[in-house]
Amino acid sequence: ASHAHGDGAHGRGLHLRRGSTASAFSVFSQHSDGSERRHQKKEEPVKMFIDQEEMKRKVRANLAKDTYDVAMYYHKTGLWRTIATAPLFEKLTLGTIALNAIWIGYETDRNKSDTLLQAEPVFQVAEQSFCMFFSFEWVSRFMSFRRKRDGLRDKWFVFDSSLVFMMVMETWVLAAVMLAFGGGGSGGIGNASILRMARLARLSRMARMARLLRAMPELMILIKGMVAATRSVFFTLALLSLLMYIFAIAFTQLTTETPIGREYFAKVGGSMYTLLVCGTLLDGIEGPLGRLGKQSFVFGALFLVFVLLAALTLMNMLIGVLTEVVSAVAATEKETLTVTLVSNKMKEVLTRIDKDKDGTISKNEFVKILEDKQATEALAEVDVDVENLVDFADFIFADDEADIAEGRSLDFKDFMEVVLQ
Repeated sequence: ASHAHGDGAHGRGLHLRRGSTASAFSVFSQHSDGSERRHQKKEEPVKMFIDQEEMKRKVRANLAKDTYDVAMYYHKTGLWRTIATAPLFEKLTLGTIALNAIWIGYETDRNKSDTLLQAEPVFQVAEQSFCMFFSFEWVSRFMSFRRKRDGLRDKWFVFDSSLVFMMVMETWVLAAVMLAFGGGGSGGIGNASILRMARLARLSRMARMARLLRAMPELMILIKGMVAATRSVFFTLALLSLLMYIFAIAFTQLTTETPIGREYFAKVGGSMYTLLVCGTLLDGIEGPLGRLGKQSFVFGALFLVFVLLAALTLMNMLIGVLTEVVSAVAATEKETLTVTLVSNKMKEVLTRIDKDKDGTISKNEFVKILEDKQATEALAEVDVDVENLVDFADFIFADDEADIAEGRSLDFKDFMEVVLQ
């Protein structure tokens, strides 16, 4: 009896979920006279802080779909694809990028020549080596594309293409022009300041360091946290600016015709600067605080009130906001890695179980997936209750037009979307 009652409870739960769409349409049709507005979903208020659970739900929804990989535009086989997708080649590229960034700093201190042709041999050899390696890396990736115009679809390839173009122009093309017109000197092609401007363009190579961030998840978490906290930080600083403006007006008016006023609070702008540096950042606070206290006990107490509100309250609130946002982003990144791992494992299991090789999952194949130990462990990592998932099998594969026993079939994207919900 208890088992039957449990089945009935599940049946009612499934009926509610399956009927949610139909009931929504029925409500809309029954209230076509305008009363359906009461059933419309209210707009959610704009959130100032990050909702960690909402970010996780978005991650699961996005990762249930096909993930982007530039290799999908590459040839299926071939030497260039093998080189471009080799993990060792990727690590070698990242190492060269880091080495090039260090070398730019060393060359800036030691190489005082205006042009590469006038530099010492060690600098010429290093520049030529870096240019050849990055050019080879670009060629390898370019030749890997099945259709060469697909390279424009990959933002990283477009980004690297611009950097390689500037590097080749500076290292080879500019050197060739100088040899043709000036024999290696700067006088043949104009002012040497133009060449120094070209040297500044070398700093653009530092932008390649962004590729290293992809290999360092911890740095990506910090950067994404900074971006995600932009809105919260903006409003916190806006409140701090308003507070400084109010107190600046007060101190400017109260200290008029006093020595301390003429030195620190002559105008509202100068007063805000004093409050920012001394009262908020606490740099040299003893100067204005001591002199305000000697001028009047009320002035000193008012300055301490500002310090309490700005330095001890708002600035610590800002630290708390950043900590909260970084924690939320870190949890989201962890969720991303976990869901990606689960999706990859599920693809491996499906490849073994999919006997008909149609790329879809039927109800019978779904049962076999749940009987696979690797699949159940992977689902448990994303907090999917496998036992309850079995009870929802009829609902997941329900299709009035298909056979009742077999039900409909789902492709992998739809299957993962249902499971991760």
